[in-house]
Amino acid sequence: MSIAYSSFKPAWHIDRIADIRAGRDAVPTHVQLIISDLCNQNCSFCGYRSELGFSSEQFADDLGNRNPSRFIPSAKCKEILDDCAAMGVRAIQFTGGGEPTVHPDHLEIIGYAQSLGLRTALVTNGIRLKDDPVFRNLDWLRISLDAGTEETYLRIRESRMWPKALKAIELAGSFEKPYFGVGFVVTPDNYREIMPAAKIAKTRGAKYLRLSAVFSKSGAAPYRGIYDSIKNDIRETRGLCGPDFAIVDFFGDRVDDLDEGAPDYSFCGAQQFTLYVAGNQKVYTCCTNAYTALGEIGDLRTQRFADWIKTYRRYDFDAKKCHTCQFHQKNRTINYLLDPAPTHVDFT
Repeated sequence: MSIAYSSFKPAWHIDRIADIRAGRDAVPTHVQLIISDLCNQNCSFCGYRSELGFSSEQFADDLGNRNPSRFIPSAKCKEILDDCAAMGVRAIQFTGGGEPTVHPDHLEIIGYAQSLGLRTALVTNGIRLKDDPVFRNLDWLRISLDAGTEETYLRIRESRMWPKALKAIELAGSFEKPYFGVGFVVTPDNYREIMPAAKIAKTRGAKYLRLSAVFSKSGAAPYRGIYDSIKNDIRETRGLCGPDFAIVDFFGDRVDDLDEGAPDYSFCGAQQFTLYVAGNQKVYTCCTNAYTALGEIGDLRTQRFADWIKTYRRYDFDAKKCHTCQFHQKNRTINYLLDPAPTHVDFT
């Protein structure tokens, strides 16, 4: 697995661990900022638009439209970014929700974050990607492809933009700075195309193909009967790995998370390091709980991010109330680091 992905990252922020040990909420190192809830595609497995998605509860607009034309105003985005920089947040991930580049001022907003010294990342379908200094200055960039053929891309994303997606991957592969990869959510409709997608990513300059699973209320059921075939295809695809290309396999972990269900621990350390600010200007504990009453912990429509964070005690959130969690490994690492007397700690 690429060193860029690790559940042990919190150990590098021992100052935050010290705050949590002292009973204080930590300043998050990372904020996911969803500037657009509108998307220019319609993925069959979208966790926001599908009724089975964990993040669909509050996502539709008042008319029931599941692809709402809803954006965080540019001035509010800059206010949030100003607060993040002043508080000591280190990184901003622009993701969905919707498609970030659909926001009319996305280049200005991402560029503003960079001007404040914040590290920036972007998850995009790539359709509106272009050769711009803002994109070239990202710390990392991931393009969601989720298919190995044009036919499957059309079927699962309801988009005829396959040629543009391939051009976007090739363009991103030419960027020098961003750590660039391609995303592939494995579904019953595309699971035979892991190898073709990996070849597309590798030959166009991506550093990795990131594999994941559909996180929905259906749990692991969609993978019954095809799980072993998927794992076998992933093993075969690893043959493409080398010094400049990796397969980042989260598929099995996500299926295990779905099978495990609700956490068996109460303390959610993940939200101490990462917070989710949605396109409706509300704050949620994480991407899995986004746009849900359970996950809603703040509302920035009438207050600043910096003022809100002083009043809400994330420390008291009970993770056992969550349906499931895709951050089990990270949370268990954090809880281990918080243990005042871990067993046999000197036997390293």
